[in-house]
Amino acid sequence: MKKILITATIFLGFNQNYNACGWYDPDYDYFNLFAQDIIHNKTYEPFLLTYSSHFYGYNYDEKLDKNVPDENIESWVIYFDNKLTYDETKALITKVDIKHLNNLKKGQLTHQLFQKLGKGFYTKYQEAMDYLIQAKYMEPYMRINYVENPDSYSYRTSDPKDKNATQLNYAKTNAALISLYKAATNPEIKLRYAYQIVRFNHYSRKYKSAVDAFQTYVEPLKLKNHMYYYALDQKAGAERGLNQLDKANWDFFQVFKNTKNKKESAYNSMFLATDKDFNKILAQAKTPEDKNMAYFLLAYNSFNNPVPIMNKMIANNTESDILKVLTVRAINQLERNYLVVNPYCNDDQCEHFRNKRLPVYAPDNYSEESKDFAKDLEATIVSAKNKQGNDEFWQICEAYIKFLNTDYKGSQTILSQIKTTDKQYLAEIDKFKMLNEIVSQPTITPAFENLIMKKYATIFEEKVQTKNWETMPATKDFVLDILANRYFIEKQDAKSFLMNNSLSDLQYNPNSDLVRKVEAFYKKSNKTALENYLVKKMEDVADPESFFNVIYGDRAMRLADFQKAQEYYQKAKNFKGIPRLVYEWNKDGTSYVQKPMTFENGVYNGFNNISSLVFGYNVWESFQSKPEESMKAEGLSNFPFIKNKMNKVELADAVIQLENIGKGNDDKARLANQLLGNLLYNTSVLGYFRELFVMDVDNYNGPKFEFGNELQSPFYLYYKNFSRRSYVEADNFDIAINYYKKALNLSKDKENQARILFQMASAEQGKYYQWAANNPLKIEYNDPNYDEKYKQKELLFNKTKNDKYRTAFAQLKADYSQTATYKNLQSSCLYFGYYTKK
Repeated sequence: MKKILITATIFLGFNQNYNACGWYDPDYDYFNLFAQDIIHNKTYEPFLLTYSSHFYGYNYDEKLDKNVPDENIESWVIYFDNKLTYDETKALITKVDIKHLNNLKKGQLTHQLFQKLGKGFYTKYQEAMDYLIQAKYMEPYMRINYVENPDSYSYRTSDPKDKNATQLNYAKTNAALISLYKAATNPEIKLRYAYQIVRFNHYSRKYKSAVDAFQTYVEPLKLKNHMYYYALDQKAGAERGLNQLDKANWDFFQVFKNTKNKKESAYNSMFLATDKDFNKILAQAKTPEDKNMAYFLLAYNSFNNPVPIMNKMIANNTESDILKVLTVRAINQLERNYLVVNPYCNDDQCEHFRNKRLPVYAPDNYSEESKDFAKDLEATIVSAKNKQGNDEFWQICEAYIKFLNTDYKGSQTILSQIKTTDKQYLAEIDKFKMLNEIVSQPTITPAFENLIMKKYATIFEEKVQTKNWETMPATKDFVLDILANRYFIEKQDAKSFLMNNSLSDLQYNPNSDLVRKVEAFYKKSNKTALENYLVKKMEDVADPESFFNVIYGDRAMRLADFQKAQEYYQKAKNFKGIPRLVYEWNKDGTSYVQKPMTFENGVYNGFNNISSLVFGYNVWESFQSKPEESMKAEGLSNFPFIKNKMNKVELADAVIQLENIGKGNDDKARLANQLLGNLLYNTSVLGYFRELFVMDVDNYNGPKFEFGNELQSPFYLYYKNFSRRSYVEADNFDIAINYYKKALNLSKDKENQARILFQMASAEQGKYYQWAANNPLKIEYNDPNYDEKYKQKELLFNKTKNDKYRTAFAQLKADYSQTATYKNLQSSCLYFGYYTKK
């Protein structure tokens, strides 16, 4: 069970698409359906499970400040007899400049807060205001001076403007604080001065003096309020400076236990290197809750299965808040093993998906471990529930564990029996009832589609939340994933696609089969409520019919069905360009907005402005160079109907005319066939104009332009992350080769024949790339015979390449080595030169 916690982050390649992006947040890999913050004691929120802390030092201060008022500010509110609100008091303590306090002392009201309170405020609270003046004077210096360790792995430089306690006159400042302490008559103010004395000595690196000051000035006051523990926190820091680690740990433990806002810092200050450090704290703990807190530290700090520790905590005190914190952490930990935002498998792992129903579980060597943990955790939760008399918290936890273990009926039964008025609990209960009903549905019928849109309409209206410009996973996303998966299994591909995508996303993988299914759904009459919801996701394309017809026309062009292509393109008269979004930063530089891409005049937009160079041939291989730099025209003057700039209707018309001319037997027929071969090669995955017939805006590299098993869908569970996987029908290089063969047979010029053969050889190279990508010889790196097998693999690939995919190269080398074309290719084309030198 030791792997359970780390399993959630590594979990094989099964569910992780590792992200090297600078903004990557590991918590975005999980839905976090179970709201950990249902714990009532919000002071423990910094200890809820998050993996963001491993990346960024995740900070809960803002959330903690929102949910848990600062106990120090609260105490000042009371001290000032509630004359100030919490926010006003916070401003007085943390923001109002010392000069305004000094002015108030002189009877001058220079701050609006004091103008509201009047001059009498200082008179009434003189002791407190004098303390605040002293505290604000010292505050900029209240940090320890950094001393570089010569053995440190890294170093840091200090800002000359940074202040620290050693910059104050120690003797004078310490004496002044002691004098103010003795003069103070109010015990609370006296304790605050005592805190300042301990803190000042600690930050001045007078560690022994700081510990002595606590005994001399804090303990005699016998006040155990929050300021006592703030001072104890400083004492513990001094003890750590003296290397009295056991004493420091115990004092930090007291701060952790007895404060609201310093729990996280106290925990982080403890030196807990081994189990012995925990056991020493546990040995000193007297009350059941103290022992539970010690157990929590052990569970929180380790990668062990938390269940045995939870059982000990249940024996101590089932009503323990800290036990509930550990419980929600364990549940979230289990959820991360079961419910993943982007489950993924490669071809070898997909067999583990079995029925392909989400949620999917880990491969076999991990799933049993996860199930054991789930079983043990459920038993522990049931034990706590029984011992505490069916507390709502434990019932909700048990119901959720049953949901994760696919016992939807059992989960629903428990949820239906819970009686509570707690708003957070009620929200969780409603959410889990919804999830049970949706996930347990065997088939998504029209009746069920109408039901969930009526019953759970709010979940589909849930607004997207972002952090660091990335979308945060939410319950809505989980529901959409479940429905997308069910539709995928039921072969309702259009609805599966639209659950996770908008219509315009088809441009990224314009597979004809899927496009036809989406079009059929678009035209479907009498749609259900859920289907009408999906129709809204098609509104990002101004004219879907034109959009579909451009995709169909492109595919027909790639198959050389030019007449059919022209018919499709003629139906796409309202096509305004590929509907792609671009991102623009706002003026504040902290956020961006999505805007439709606009195409400049003369620029290819998916339909218009196609260069006649699409019929040319490569001068050199450079996709990012300008067309006239990479391509050269070939015999276009013989065909005046080919315009310099064409739309797709005009292009289809031109190739229809070329095909008719190519049926002849003269040199013009030869050139027509050669141009058609050029067109099909140039618009293939290897060609300069490879974007023209795959719904792209340029030829920059991407999934569409990678060789692989294009004929088999790479989507196994649903169509999520559609743009990240390649799913475009493969190029048929034989079509281009056949046109080249016709041209070769009609050619009478040896130089021209040589160039045609080279173009044929390039197309054959494309066929080889397809074969190699679809016939990988998989060798494990840890195979003891790796080197030998790799050599055999290379021999096989080279033999196949030379036997099946180098016929044009061989003919060119054998019969045309004396031509100028051949000699020029040797120097200008790297892979041709490599081949001829073999």
